[in-house]
Amino acid sequence: MKSDLFLYSLSYIAPLLTGLIIFLVRGNLKISASLSVLSIVIATFSTYKGWYQINEEGLKFLRIGEMLYIDGFSIFMQFMVEFVSLFVILYSLKDIPLLYSHRKDKFHIYFSAIMLSVGFMNLAFVLDNLFLVYIGLEISSIISVYLITFNLNKDSLKAGFKYLLIVNVGILFSLLGVVLVSYNTGTDVLISNIGENIGLLTKNIALLCAGLFIIGFFTKAGLVPFHVWLPEAYAEAPTAITVFMAGALTKIGFYGLARTVTVFAFNLEEIKLAVIILSSLSMLLGAILAFNQKDIKRLIAYCSISEMGFISSALVLSSYAGVFGAIFHLLNHTLMKGVLFFSAGILIYLFGSRQIDEIKNSPSMKPLLVLSFLIGALAVGGMPPFSSFLSSLSIIFALSEGKFLWTAVIMAFSGFISTIALLRCANSIFWYKGDKVDIRNGISIPTPLMLCSLLFALLLIIFGIYPDILYSLIDSAAKGIININN
Repeated sequence: MKSDLFLYSLSYIAPLLTGLIIFLVRGNLKISASLSVLSIVIATFSTYKGWYQINEEGLKFLRIGEMLYIDGFSIFMQFMVEFVSLFVILYSLKDIPLLYSHRKDKFHIYFSAIMLSVGFMNLAFVLDNLFLVYIGLEISSIISVYLITFNLNKDSLKAGFKYLLIVNVGILFSLLGVVLVSYNTGTDVLISNIGENIGLLTKNIALLCAGLFIIGFFTKAGLVPFHVWLPEAYAEAPTAITVFMAGALTKIGFYGLARTVTVFAFNLEEIKLAVIILSSLSMLLGAILAFNQKDIKRLIAYCSISEMGFISSALVLSSYAGVFGAIFHLLNHTLMKGVLFFSAGILIYLFGSRQIDEIKNSPSMKPLLVLSFLIGALAVGGMPPFSSFLSSLSIIFALSEGKFLWTAVIMAFSGFISTIALLRCANSIFWYKGDKVDIRNGISIPTPLMLCSLLFALLLIIFGIYPDILYSLIDSAAKGIININN
């Protein structure tokens, strides 16, 4: 048992120890990045061992000691955080030294903060007690403020302060929800027994608790109407950190929703309807606000808000198809926003600006960059052969079967608007008919930057053509969510 505990704990122990070592040793950029990559490899091995045991033995979950509860959804979230973190580190190796050379004496803290954030997220994903989950997620969020404000200019400090204020105040509501459930049931609120605890609540108390969880985790995920921090934070953070936030940090909100609000929605139609209405607003408002953005990262950020509405609407549908589609789209959202933000980061690297009007050039010079951006844009619209087509279709069918056809229509329309906004941006940048803007100092695209963008784009195609590769992982995650409701 002790060996199992140590093995499964490496998923968070390795990143946490590495973060502390990098901070204390103050190594150079390459040493910090190398230690970080090694740590993620160890963490991924630990996560894989848990997934292998659950699937090989046909288990619903693993109970390690009294504190750890590992199921398919825990493992899915850990895999996604580890995957994103690996490419964020590789991207940072070339991106950070050029754009943030004035902060070179703090590069070790940059990598340390990433590792510490990964460690606390991975810890939160395997904890059973929801109060401890809240602490782990909160610490990870606070650490990420340093990453958002890494540039230390006026705009980044403002974005970091807004993130700290809104997200941390917002997520306090989820803590109140935990306290209220615990007070009314007389027991600790555990992921493994939350379904039973909710059954002990009166309807009014249950509605109040669910409302508190919605506020807290919608704020963390950046969904309407609690989204106001997200576009600014995404825009001002270093590009690699923007991908880290879109692919990992904001997914914390969905983890919380799946563990709490989904359980309420399975039992209370009022909660299901409230979440779907808010999700529909996120879809529509995010797409509309994206359309006239002049900052390329803000444009993608608003598209991200719209896409995240797809996920939250499906999570509460009380059906396996809805939960499966939500988890599949959770992964696809990470890939889509990864390829788009990585591509945008390359443009910023080349031209030194986020403003679309200041990024003009010929596509013949950078065909791979054009291709990766276009793949990301078309994937946002759920076009075949990309994997987002399959997850979007799954959600649309689940919404229709759940008698929310109007939400499915809003979802399809929002995806179309977001794609038009992104293609309009691509046309303005890559097919501009006026005088082109010269690439600063004639620099070329560093190989790691282009590889990160292309790999994310390639995975969207591979998973779209061969979705069976992911089936067992997503199926296990969906069952993990549904099992706690039974």
